[in-house]
Amino acid sequence: MYERCLNEAERILAVEKDVIVPVKKVWKEVEKQGHRQGFEVPTLADFSAMLEGDSRFEFVPTHNFGEEPLEEGERDDSIEEAELETLGFYAGDRVKLRSVELTPEIIGDLIRRKVDLTMTALTKAWEARPQGDQEAEDQLLEILAKTQKLQREVKKTFSEERMKELSQAIAQAPDVKPSPKRAAKSRRKRKPPLKKVMPKKPIKPTRAKRSRKK
Repeated sequence: MYERCLNEAERILAVEKDVIVPVKKVWKEVEKQGHRQGFEVPTLADFSAMLEGDSRFEFVPTHNFGEEPLEEGERDDSIEEAELETLGFYAGDRVKLRSVELTPEIIGDLIRRKVDLTMTALTKAWEARPQGDQEAEDQLLEILAKTQKLQREVKKTFSEERMKELSQAIAQAPDVKPSPKRAAKSRRKRKPPLKKVMPKKPIKPTRAKRSRKK
């Protein structure tokens, strides 16, 4: 019944740059296509269960420790959450295509994009800051400075050149496998070592035996 939804989700993930994508983001995109093309889309909870049960997708559950679970209606009605989602920040589980391998280049690009996204969101928060609140401005400036420093460090540590070199090094690394001869030797049963048989010493006649001979 919902096979078209899963096919649409596969298509969305295939062109998504982030590779690991929030389930809610995929669901919203599928929902848009459902309205346009006229096919039924399940609820977010059912959609998540469908993705988790399909072999094409790799489901990445997110556990929020120490937080009370919110009802779906409360989440959708939350203005703050809607604003965060507009900026690209989604809560909840993630999903990726099982066929896409997470290489160092992909992971590096993912980290850089997330930090850039955070910096963009903080910049927008600074532009929309309330006027006259010096304490709030100082706190926001401090966060901006720390994030900017992190952004520089991430771009240096996870640069495209470094990630490419790491990918090449991994690809060229020889597989550590035992040679056929060593493997054959290890499979052979070792014979127990032979015990050394010491020659018996000649028994000397006792004094009683000597006296009889005389």
